[in-house]
Parts: sequence; structure tokens; C-alpha cells
Amino acid sequence: MVIINAPLRAEEFRKAVEEEGLVFVRKAGLKMEFENPQGNDKEMAEALKKKCKGKKELAAIYFQISIQ
Repeated sequence: MVIINAPLRAEEFRKAVEEEGLVFVRKAGLKMEFENPQGNDKEMAEALKKKCKGKKELAAIYFQISIQ
């Protein structure tokens, strides 16, 4: 499970994550949970962090990506 904590622009983060093939599970407060069908959560979390920091509209927003 890949978890994203983002106070702003949650829908843009969700779109970026779903483009990578992850499946949205639920949202609770600032936390969005995604299931990774491929199973390589650690590698996916690192790749997503780089992808989001590389996007102009998301780079300046505080966010955290972790695995569970």
C-alpha cells in the first residue's frame, strides 16, 4: 500500500498516482491510500516522489509519500 499525505491539490496527486497504475483505495483526512497491483511498493513510492517533485504544479506543495 502506498500512502500520500498532501494538504493541497489532492486530486492532482491522485491523478499522477493513478497514471502509474495504482488503484485508489480511500481517503481519510489528508491521507490517500493506493493499492499497487505490481507489489513493488518501495520502488513505486520513490518513483512517485520524483515524479511529483518534477511537476511544476506540485513541486512547491508539501507532501509525503510512504508505504505501509
